[in-house]
Amino acid sequence: MATTTTKGAVIAFNVIETIGFVSAFAIIVTASLSSSIRRLPTWYLVLCSGAVYSFSKLLLAMAHAQLGPEPPFTLCLVQGVLIYSAPIGLMASACAFALQFHLTVLFYIKQYSGIITRESKWITLSPVILYVAVTVALFITGAVQPQIVQRSPEQVYCHFTNNIGVYAVSVFSVLFAIGAVAFEYKSGKLLYRHWKQKSDLSRRSNGAVSIGVMVRLATFSLVSILSVATCTLYMLPNISNFDDIVLYNSVLPNVAIILLGLNKSVIRVWMFWKKDANPVQNDEAPKMERSEV
Repeated sequence: MATTTTKGAVIAFNVIETIGFVSAFAIIVTASLSSSIRRLPTWYLVLCSGAVYSFSKLLLAMAHAQLGPEPPFTLCLVQGVLIYSAPIGLMASACAFALQFHLTVLFYIKQYSGIITRESKWITLSPVILYVAVTVALFITGAVQPQIVQRSPEQVYCHFTNNIGVYAVSVFSVLFAIGAVAFEYKSGKLLYRHWKQKSDLSRRSNGAVSIGVMVRLATFSLVSILSVATCTLYMLPNISNFDDIVLYNSVLPNVAIILLGLNKSVIRVWMFWKKDANPVQNDEAPKMERSEV
């Protein structure tokens, strides 16, 4: 695969991933430490998965091994494994978030409490278990076949040259994307049918059921699907402007994470100097703000 990587493209890649990692980390820390913000467990899982994904892409940069001599095999193997297992974990977490949100909608609209409830720990644990399993499988594959572990022609990260990682990401991501979209469709349909009750639903659920959450989740899925679609381009031979594709695929997941995690409640915490500027007049207002998902 031909490439015309420039130092500027490498720097741009590192800046994008650093912004993505720092943004996800800042949002996670803000939501965790602020008593005025509450989130579903799977929301945290998605943000953590996004941070891990960005961090994994920066391993060569942190070791100053992107340009020049080939990086150490162990470093290359670790990064080669993580850049494939991390997006699978991210999409699995997004599907779990969509499921937990749907079960929450069902609970507050229909008082649903079936076999799988919105509080089931397996909803959160399943993506983690899958992520660990895929990571171990890919690590064994790379260790057994060291010849497939190489720094990419673009020199921004290490990868597997036989496309096994790309196939794994594509298959798992498509399956989880279908699941997430299905749950979002069902949730959106329910919220639309009970549109007149949206304020009451938000109040009773402490903000867990709201149109804003639905919109951010749907936007996240759409951007993630666009990112997954670019994975097919990695398998095309002799593609031109591959640097642009790498940067494009770097921007999309980071934008998706920021869109999902950043909302008014987080921004209000960051703007601490304005806390007392507009005192709340209504006792109901802080309840909505504290629990916005």
